[in-house]
Amino acid sequence: MMLRARHACVLGLFTLLQATSLGAQPVPPPTPPPTPPVEAVPPPPPAEAATPPAEVPPPPPPAPVPVAAGPRTAVIDAAPIGVDAAAGRYVTNVLREAIAAMGFQVVPQAELYDAARRLALPFPVPADGIFTLERALQTPLAVTAEVRAAQGQYVVHLRVRVAVEPEERTRDVTATQFQLGAAIREALPPLLVPPRVGQAPAGERPVSLGEPSAVDASAAPPASAPARRRRRLRAHPQRWELSVGAIAALGPGRDGFVNALVAARVSYFPKDRLGFSLSVDYVNLRGRDERVSNVLFLVGVETAVDLLPARRVFIPLRAEIGYLPQNGPVFRLTAGVSFSLSRRVRLNLDLLSPTLWVLPETTPVTLDLGAHLVVGL
Repeated sequence: MMLRARHACVLGLFTLLQATSLGAQPVPPPTPPPTPPVEAVPPPPPAEAATPPAEVPPPPPPAPVPVAAGPRTAVIDAAPIGVDAAAGRYVTNVLREAIAAMGFQVVPQAELYDAARRLALPFPVPADGIFTLERALQTPLAVTAEVRAAQGQYVVHLRVRVAVEPEERTRDVTATQFQLGAAIREALPPLLVPPRVGQAPAGERPVSLGEPSAVDASAAPPASAPARRRRRLRAHPQRWELSVGAIAALGPGRDGFVNALVAARVSYFPKDRLGFSLSVDYVNLRGRDERVSNVLFLVGVETAVDLLPARRVFIPLRAEIGYLPQNGPVFRLTAGVSFSLSRRVRLNLDLLSPTLWVLPETTPVTLDLGAHLVVGL
């Protein structure tokens, strides 16, 4: 009887354990916490000159450039000079993102690299190389930078080349590694303002950089020669010149007198504004008792200074030395005004021409006034 009771107790305990096992629910494994996204980090700080730059992980890939309706813009890779290459890549990415955000159409890197390889451009790209690259890509605008370090900060030399302007637009930006991106974005808008009216070469329409929605790739200037500086007008278009004129030599003082001269001059200009002259003048002089005639021979050197070059008005300057037979040497300095009557004909007025006459008994000085008709041969 006691054995049956013990058996029944064991059987009931077994049944209770089985029921408890069947009714239990499994416990799910713990879920790991989500991994926070990795943010883009600025470039490493510039290394000191005495220690090599530390290895840094490459920057994150640039964000995709949105499609824009503005002018095509070539963003050339920034050149790291004495700093880690990661700084150059960071500045390039900032330039591309900032310019795209301003509404410009950034040229894809593959197209840019292909054109640079075909042109065999050096790196960093010089100013003439940037213009050549613009012509090859048919872009009115190109942007690049040079990255250096000084006193623990980055120094970025921004370079903007507008195809219709003869010179680059430049600006230097100095900032720490954490402020570099914001400093570059702030410095870009003043460099991308539209060119001034009249800077486009003749026959070409100026490109507006401030209204990208109104400009497309067809508005880019044609691939022609670079903008040339305005040529300086020649004061002496012909090498040989022949002139004839009249001169009045006024002797100042109480014992005043007037001498009259009729001059013929031939001049040779090996280069503009530098010439040599030979003059033969008939002179009518006051003598001791009556007026006398003589012939004066002069050689000189001549140049010219711009007065109104657009109207071909110049200031001729001439220094001459000569000899008056049976009297002595003659020295003359002349300044006046030259008016162009046609391409080969000019009118020269001698307004200030002091002349020193070395005579046997005296050395008078005269103030000469003259007018000459000059013909280019």
